[in-house]
Amino acid sequence: MNWFTVVPLAVMLALSAVFGLVPLPLHPSWSARLLATTCAMTVVAALGTGFFVSVNYAATLAPAAAAHVPEWALFGDDRPVPDMVGVPAVLLTGAALLITGRTAAGWMAELRTARVQAREPLETDVPIAVAVPGRHGGVLLSRGLLRGFTADELHVVFQHESSHLRHHHHRYTASGALASALLPPLRPLDDRLRLSVERWADEDAAEAVGDRAFVAHTIAKAALAHPRTTGPAAAFAESGVVQRVEALLDAPPGRNTVTGPLLFMGNGFVTSSLTGATLHLDHAAAACLLQLLALH
Repeated sequence: MNWFTVVPLAVMLALSAVFGLVPLPLHPSWSARLLATTCAMTVVAALGTGFFVSVNYAATLAPAAAAHVPEWALFGDDRPVPDMVGVPAVLLTGAALLITGRTAAGWMAELRTARVQAREPLETDVPIAVAVPGRHGGVLLSRGLLRGFTADELHVVFQHESSHLRHHHHRYTASGALASALLPPLRPLDDRLRLSVERWADEDAAEAVGDRAFVAHTIAKAALAHPRTTGPAAAFAESGVVQRVEALLDAPPGRNTVTGPLLFMGNGFVTSSLTGATLHLDHAAAACLLQLLALH
């Protein structure tokens, strides 16, 4: 084992930290795609690195059993994994798998509950509108929203929630929620991802309605009486209300028809390559060293 083993995870964590702190100069749709990809790949890198080190530590403890382990799962240098590295790796990997399973189970339970509730308006005076994904989903509304909002304001709400459903935004927010649950320092990245998703839906609503100021007014009105909620679906006035209103009162963002796809594909290539390298970087490094030695 050598330091190459943790390079992919270290790079992904650094990239996630930067994206969590620095706003991306992109249309919210491209920002959301890029941030969600980064969250997902960081989770894969973390779980992959932990699993990789744990398997090799087990091979160190039981060398005879290593013969039954696929070659790709073993370090290229065949050096043993010390206890001070192997034991924490096993414990942290087990905890990570437990957190992942618990987070996924809780998310699915909330989603099932939301789908049942979506069959009729919620009996509350709080104005609530939530996009509930899935074949039996839809838009979950409260009677407070139906009574307190005008027809034009409800049109804004439906356009916003339809954007969430149309673009499957629950998948984006799920990747961020899992990343922040597994790696708490990534919570700023999760927050920025949620804001990008909401901004994406806001822009779709503004384009459909044709009045950015009116969309901003509707969001602000809902936010004044809407407590922050969490769950598998995006709520109409859930997060970053001040930033969303300010953005809507400004000029519409550029579509980034060239830079958006290029940055997204470039980020996807880099992050997927790094996570793939989690299992192969040691072998690649060993091969390079052997080639250099052969030249001399």
